[in-house]
Amino acid sequence: MNKKIKIVLLAAFAILVVVLASAYIIAEVDLEKIQGKLVFAQSYNLGDKIDKVIIKTTEDEIELKQKNSFWYVASKGNYYADFKLLNRFFTSMNNSVYSIKLPYDENVLKEGYLLNPLDSKDDSGMLIKTYVGDDLIDEVIVGLPSENGNYFFAKRPDVREIWLIDGDFNLPIEGKDWLLYPIFSVVKDSIEKVQLGDDFVTRDIQSAYFINKDGREIDLDQLLRVMSGVRASNSLRENDFVKDKMNEKVIELTTFYGLVITCKVYSNDDNKTWLNIKLSTTALPKSAVNDYIKDNGFLYDGWYFEITPEQGSILRNFRLI
Repeated sequence: MNKKIKIVLLAAFAILVVVLASAYIIAEVDLEKIQGKLVFAQSYNLGDKIDKVIIKTTEDEIELKQKNSFWYVASKGNYYADFKLLNRFFTSMNNSVYSIKLPYDENVLKEGYLLNPLDSKDDSGMLIKTYVGDDLIDEVIVGLPSENGNYFFAKRPDVREIWLIDGDFNLPIEGKDWLLYPIFSVVKDSIEKVQLGDDFVTRDIQSAYFINKDGREIDLDQLLRVMSGVRASNSLRENDFVKDKMNEKVIELTTFYGLVITCKVYSNDDNKTWLNIKLSTTALPKSAVNDYIKDNGFLYDGWYFEITPEQGSILRNFRLI
């Protein structure tokens, strides 16, 4: 090899080594600089422009979408996500910082459940990705809480770093648990009348027993316990809900204040139970009832909810006896 060419190649190699070393040092310095910085910094900077969040776990992929100031669970008929849960989640996203950097270690990755759920089913964490439209903004893997519960293990995908971050990331790992909860709730003592077909029971005062037309006391404790906190595992819009070959039962509850809750219960041989709720009023309702329907009717109009097997069994088998 020509001596001059050899010298040039050696010089180029030396420069390359210096550049790579400098880049490595800069990268290490940059990693240290993120301590105390926001974990979802870019999402925070973009504020309400964030309109999609995907949470990937080994159990499910949860897609939350924002439209007209509401957030929806895409895989559950685009029904409303739970307001309190969303508030807790976004509060943590907006305030969580990189608190403590840990030595990078494969055992810590597994013990902290920080493996990427896209690559592994074992020891995987929760991959949280934020978007504006289809543009990915932030992505972070969040694992288990620390031993004292004050922090969560976390890392950025494809970056060899492990951190403890603050905030509350004890979040549901399945889409059904992001739905509004309860879907519906009514105070048990507020119910004055319950009707099933031509049969009905009433009471004159709150907390009294319900009496049927023969003057016999009827126990409605199971029904009222369900209606005090209906839990849904899925939801569908009316156009997507198929009623054919389903059994239908109508249970109507009336409150002392004039609110009428019409519950249409649908079931078939697959043991799934779906519930449609319609809110209306008696002839002379309290003024607050009309306000309640105005503020909450959109949560039920045209919606069908698959409810939990336990609650579904009670509604399917309900009788006024």
